[in-house]
Amino acid sequence: MLVGYIASRKNKESESKSVDGQLASVFIIAMLVSRLSFVAQYWQEYSANWLSIIDIRDGGFNLWAALIALLVMVTWYSWREPKTRKHFLSGAVAGFLVWSLVSVGLWAIEDTSQRLPKLVVSELNGQTIELNDIEAGKPRVINLWATWCPPCRREMPVLQQAQQENPDTGIIFVNQGEHPAVVEQYLQKESLDLKNTVMDTKGMLGQLVGSRALPTTLFINAEGELVDAHLGELSRASLAAKLERMKQSEIKK
Repeated sequence: MLVGYIASRKNKESESKSVDGQLASVFIIAMLVSRLSFVAQYWQEYSANWLSIIDIRDGGFNLWAALIALLVMVTWYSWREPKTRKHFLSGAVAGFLVWSLVSVGLWAIEDTSQRLPKLVVSELNGQTIELNDIEAGKPRVINLWATWCPPCRREMPVLQQAQQENPDTGIIFVNQGEHPAVVEQYLQKESLDLKNTVMDTKGMLGQLVGSRALPTTLFINAEGELVDAHLGELSRASLAAKLERMKQSEIKK
């Protein structure tokens, strides 16, 4: 009896390890499919810099591709391994439920009806202006940045190109806490021609929208409502995806 108990226990442990490995494989494959699908969709943006394909910090993933890959892999493993099917399906369902609960929780706490806060900023020439008045009536992209922030500096050419290519979208650069002379010197040194560069010398915008790091990019619809946000560096592809999503939502109204 004792030998039988030990043997059955080892068998269960072996099955558990097998299921864990299968679940890990499913997750990895789904993430790869999701990333590659996004890269294929925005290949023109990634082709200029192949290394950016493996830089997943830009958040470039295709959710539908991931879900389809998960469904296919779960079906395949369930059919291929009937002995561990029950444990595998239980693990897959549990994982999906946890992911769903986290996603729903994040969606619930994200107040997409939050409006762009009222804030007076200053232009490089010292003139003050209400942030809400800059490019009012258009969908807007508001970038919180600083010259000392390496990711901010890297994404500046990306945002400059987007500003030139999307005249129907207002792209605004709100510097956080620096002196205008520092910003002007940086723009000249980097040969950047950025419209709508304004100064938030006390860094109030970051506090008002709950941003704790730079760069932070806010996506505002034509009604002045915050509809999306991105913390960290934007790639050409991730910015293009967010701009496309924002434009589609405006068309549907």
